Amino acid sequence: MDYENFERQVNLRRKMNEGAAKLCHGNGGFGGPGIYMGQGQMDRHSHNRHFPKDVVKSNGNKGGGSPRQVPRKWHSRRERQSQKGDNSAFGYDSDDSSLSSNASGSNGSNKSSEIGNVGKRELGSSGSGTISREWRARNRRDQRSRRITPDQILSGPYPFQVKFTPDDLLNGSNWDNLSQEIWDKFIKSQQTEDTFHKKMNLWRYLFVTVKSIFPRYGLYVVGSTMTGFGLDSSDMDLCLYVRAISHVEPRALALLHLDYILSYIRSFDPYAELIQAKVPILKFRDAQAGVQVDLNCNNVVGIRNTNLLQGFSRADWRVRPLVVVIKLWARAHRINDARRRTLSSYALTLMVIHFLQNGAKPSIVPRAIDVFNEMTPRSQNRTSLGELFVQFLQYYAEFPYSQMAISVRAARRIPITECRHSPADPHQWKYICVEEPFDLTNTARSVYDPEMFEKIVTAFRQSYTRVSACPRLAEAWPAAR
Repeated sequence: MDYENFERQVNLRRKMNEGAAKLCHGNGGFGGPGIYMGQGQMDRHSHNRHFPKDVVKSNGNKGGGSPRQVPRKWHSRRERQSQKGDNSAFGYDSDDSSLSSNASGSNGSNKSSEIGNVGKRELGSSGSGTISREWRARNRRDQRSRRITPDQILSGPYPFQVKFTPDDLLNGSNWDNLSQEIWDKFIKSQQTEDTFHKKMNLWRYLFVTVKSIFPRYGLYVVGSTMTGFGLDSSDMDLCLYVRAISHVEPRALALLHLDYILSYIRSFDPYAELIQAKVPILKFRDAQAGVQVDLNCNNVVGIRNTNLLQGFSRADWRVRPLVVVIKLWARAHRINDARRRTLSSYALTLMVIHFLQNGAKPSIVPRAIDVFNEMTPRSQNRTSLGELFVQFLQYYAEFPYSQMAISVRAARRIPITECRHSPADPHQWKYICVEEPFDLTNTARSVYDPEMFEKIVTAFRQSYTRVSACPRLAEAWPAAR
């Protein structure tokens, strides 16, 4: 081989590439990591750069290969796979790879698609000295690697259980006793690592079994199990994903598939029940794990809002204890059950977050879009946990329910008339209006009975009156009457 001619052709190719808006893989064909070169980068990285002759000699096979005892001069490619999302909602392969990317908390797939159309690149000249390689699109490979399996979760540390008291829990104010009581109740009631692992093992078993019967199904863990707002007694929420059929109404399709699953579930839980609500739910219990499961079909908005709520739970240390204690408070007042025409846990969580956006001054958490984009600067609000609890009760004791809706998306109150102009059903905006940040529906539409609405508002008013007079957590509970 004529090495001088080879170097001359490489230099000629480099000059031809100067100024070109091409994206090349800088691997050089000799193995090992490389860099990506764009417009204006080719000359900077390869000025006076020649391929050593001993490298070319050692590369006698035309397919390339890694040379021996030759130091690499290539720059290391930056790691493009996101290290975030280890604690996000997750699932195995399904029919929709984009859904799997959303479920794993990944928001970098668009960046991959920008370079996904790059095909084969070739350096060198035609003939025996040609060095060629193929650079493949990274889209689908990145999405697969971002999915988190239950084995990864089970082998890693549990990220949600809090074991240490924050330094600024107490500030010497009159609310310190209440703050300490709220924190103690949160620590006692939060989802433990043992419960979390039981849920993950059950999810793994269900997926493997269901997948063996229905190979094209996907199964995702959503809800409070993955957001950090879960109680140790909370149910596990699962989303069964199947391909939509154009000529079949979504609710009918969900009922069809859940009915298929029901016949299998009843083999270990004969009391499993298919609730034919607007969003059908298959409820069953695994006696061995002691876990109650709510399984929906194709309610994919739950995957997105799981990732969003997880972001809110990390925005400030006061968010999680406040949400958990409000859930316990609502449960004690029997206003935390959508099937009994009161508030769902999801609606209550959005109400707490909205208060921290709009009721607390200055705000403690930002808008939903900022949390989704991970732009959550530290809040300047230093209000204690106990005082925030009282302010939350006051905020909703005095809220103008007949005129305004609660919006986490906008981080403010919005007129109900504005909500009724959205694509969602205008008749669902009745007594309590809590906007779902993704599909703009009313997450509190279960409160359609005026008697139940009055019961909810009364609980806020009476609890606020008693706790503001005597700042003890027991005063907010119905047993204190």
